Amino acid sequence: MIWLSCKKEKLRMKMVQRWVSIFLSVAILSALVACGAADDKGQTQLATTQAPAGSFQELFGSSLFVGDSIIGGLTNDDLLPEANVMGGLGGTVQSTLDNVEEITSRKPSYVFLSMGQNDLGEPLEEAEKTFVQKYTRLVDRIRELLPATRVYMLSITPVDTASPFGSSMNPQIETFNAALQKMAKEKGIDYIDLAPIFRQHKIQYDEDGSHFTNAFYPILLGYLKERTDLANQSRGPALIDTNEAYKAAFRHSVFLGDSILGALSYLNKVDSANVIAPSGATLSLALMNVEKLASRTPEHVFILLGSNDIKLSDKQEFIDRYRQLIDSIRNKVPKAELHILSIPPVAEETLKQVPQYANITDFNQALEQLADEVKVDYVDLSPLFTANKIQYADNGVHFKPHFYPLLLDYLKGIVK
Repeated sequence: MIWLSCKKEKLRMKMVQRWVSIFLSVAILSALVACGAADDKGQTQLATTQAPAGSFQELFGSSLFVGDSIIGGLTNDDLLPEANVMGGLGGTVQSTLDNVEEITSRKPSYVFLSMGQNDLGEPLEEAEKTFVQKYTRLVDRIRELLPATRVYMLSITPVDTASPFGSSMNPQIETFNAALQKMAKEKGIDYIDLAPIFRQHKIQYDEDGSHFTNAFYPILLGYLKERTDLANQSRGPALIDTNEAYKAAFRHSVFLGDSILGALSYLNKVDSANVIAPSGATLSLALMNVEKLASRTPEHVFILLGSNDIKLSDKQEFIDRYRQLIDSIRNKVPKAELHILSIPPVAEETLKQVPQYANITDFNQALEQLADEVKVDYVDLSPLFTANKIQYADNGVHFKPHFYPLLLDYLKGIVK
């Protein structure tokens, strides 16, 4: 909202991100809702055997699945192409709204919305109201921009009852789902209750108790095939990946950072394997991912960090940790070329709300000095913002989708 192949490599980060985003308020992207003409009284018998991936790719070729990292798992094992999935870690309804232009640019015949766990909060009544309001805006915006597209809303999936948070989160999820179903009925949107899947199958969760193992996703698509009767509906052309040139240009690169870079994966601008950038990431968290980075043997490493650290650290501590990160990467990947990207500016309103962002220029000057000292490349992004009218997302820190082709074009010359 984005969040997505390489499952085992993601487990630890998904677990960290899930509980960081929920309980430390490091939230970012999601929303959810789904289809409803049919009820869930057991009239639809779930398939006991699943169709091969190829038939799913054909059936859902003109569909786009949008939401958080749970729905992002549809790309695991190449079940669906990344062009058909927009699911990112920490995705919320608001983050999906921020990226609605990306949804419309892909021109899907069907949109499946699946999100909500990252929108849970206290007090429950207030969180529910905000969730429904934003979800309504999201649905209205998609319908406005894609009037011929059919929208399905999927219920929020439950948390593993054996997890430490199941007893507290699942009642909230039930409340949100009831509100979603009511909203879907009022708006005339198809709502699909996923609860029968969990009653009729023994679903295995990942370690975090929120995401699922890869075996869940063929079951999900088989269920959606039956509940939507998609096989008998007219479908438009399959969605095309329009980012092959970027993916080829950066196939030997890794983007290491926070969710500003994470959107590169969510928006399918580069392959998800080339991005290690969870929401809320700091230098300390990036240090934990150096082994993962090294496993990908990159020729180039683009590092963009600081938008979160600047609120938590003073300048000297920030530079010391950055130096530690560079040393660690060089130790593990000595042949890789490192590129430090400057911390991007924030929107004026955000600057008023978070005074620490006034230090961005000072931090960037220190970063440039560090880069010169340790002999790595420093990439000043300020010309991008001078030459273009960059649109910010709702929080004034992240960017609308149009920013990312500008960024990649700006960086392409480095990797030639």
